[in-house]
Amino acid sequence: MRRRLLPAVLVAGILGLAGIPAFAQEKYTVGYSQFWGTNPFLVTMANGARKAAAEWKEKGVEVDLIFTNGGDTDTTRQVADLEDLYAQGIEGLILFPGDSIVVAEPVKNIYNPQNIPVVITDIGLQSGSWDTFIITDNYAGGESAAEYMAKNVPAGAKVITFDHAPGNDNAQNRQRGFEDKAKALGLDVQPEKFLKLSLEEGRKLMEDTLVAVPDIKGVFFFNQVVAQGAAAALEAAGRTDVKLVSFDLDPVSYQAVKDGKILALVVQDPFKMGYEGVNAMVTKLQGGKPVERMDIPTRLLTKDNAAEFANDPQITGGQ
Repeated sequence: MRRRLLPAVLVAGILGLAGIPAFAQEKYTVGYSQFWGTNPFLVTMANGARKAAAEWKEKGVEVDLIFTNGGDTDTTRQVADLEDLYAQGIEGLILFPGDSIVVAEPVKNIYNPQNIPVVITDIGLQSGSWDTFIITDNYAGGESAAEYMAKNVPAGAKVITFDHAPGNDNAQNRQRGFEDKAKALGLDVQPEKFLKLSLEEGRKLMEDTLVAVPDIKGVFFFNQVVAQGAAAALEAAGRTDVKLVSFDLDPVSYQAVKDGKILALVVQDPFKMGYEGVNAMVTKLQGGKPVERMDIPTRLLTKDNAAEFANDPQITGGQ
């Protein structure tokens, strides 16, 4: 049974009169459901969440975070994780969904009816309700990828998107941003190709594309692991004329940019997402009103500015 807490304003007043900092001396159990939680992006997000929790503890509010990783890339496992977290009696849910449609079901059918606060850190859901949505400006990130690619391929060159996430709102916004801007810049945008999210699938589809579209000059990816596979295929084929631009960062992709194997990476700020996600959740649990939406801009990592990203926690694994 979940505890009934005094309203935060009343608690703050009592504590203030007693000369104690105006935070409820409470402990909250919060579930953090992540899809592919072993990915550097999600590890960094979790580190941001832990940082915020540590800061709240210093203020007298203990946040017990329970992380689940969705079976790495198994969306059905993430649904089961959400059911398990509810069974453990969590008082709030922070969520990084792997699928905007499938993962919405337990949110709207389990968490919403019980009025359990929900904070989403990236991607989003197509149904259900939540208290705070923290999101990267994915459309703008896709646009920046197209702008940089257009500067590095011939005018009117053929470019294509490798799509591993047709049910993911973030991915589709990235694609729209890239393709809209690429067309506006005069590039010849080819019909997208679909694949599973893995390095090997990226390699195989790149090999197939070189045969099907031999004059392809640029490929856009939603995730750096797929781009790494494609880079390996291009290296084996000796195709230095094909430029790759992807979202997201890890040590391997960082080195690939420095080595000229990947043209550029659109870099998000997952640490801030996790950090602000916990802050929003505690604000809600304390009876406050967290910001409803927070849009975080991207940065473009290229060979020229790679040194500026050397200390990014997605590369170092730190905070």
